Amino acid sequence: MTNLEALRAYVSSGGPPTGWHITLGARLTEVDAGRVVVELDAGPDHLHEWGLVQGGIITSIADAAMGLSVLTVQPEGEVNLTAELKINFLRGVRSGRTRAVGTVIRADPHLLFSSAEVFDAQGRLVAMATSTLLPVPGGIPGAAL
Repeated sequence: MTNLEALRAYVSSGGPPTGWHITLGARLTEVDAGRVVVELDAGPDHLHEWGLVQGGIITSIADAAMGLSVLTVQPEGEVNLTAELKINFLRGVRSGRTRAVGTVIRADPHLLFSSAEVFDAQGRLVAMATSTLLPVPGGIPGAAL
């Protein structure tokens, strides 16, 4: 089963959330070759002292969307790790459905590049990110995919 097929099966089956998905309440909602969507229903547990979603939360869903978008075009069984990530915040998020749309920029055998746009519940762009990822041939022992 290819990585793309595995991710599609995970989404269609309502795959059980694990680790950070549970902690943040994030979920993978859309999967296509080179593009994924990670969503989070932002609420009180995601806010910092000034009443906005903490930037690390937004960064987490952007990072996941970028890594998973690249995973969809990688060879079967290969995964990736983020080597570098840059994010620009354009506005704050108070609450509601927050969507990170990850898209592959380029996938080479030795370096992978992706971007993400993060939108608030009103569909406004709240952050833009880019990442460089390293392929991990053979996957990571014990990993879900």
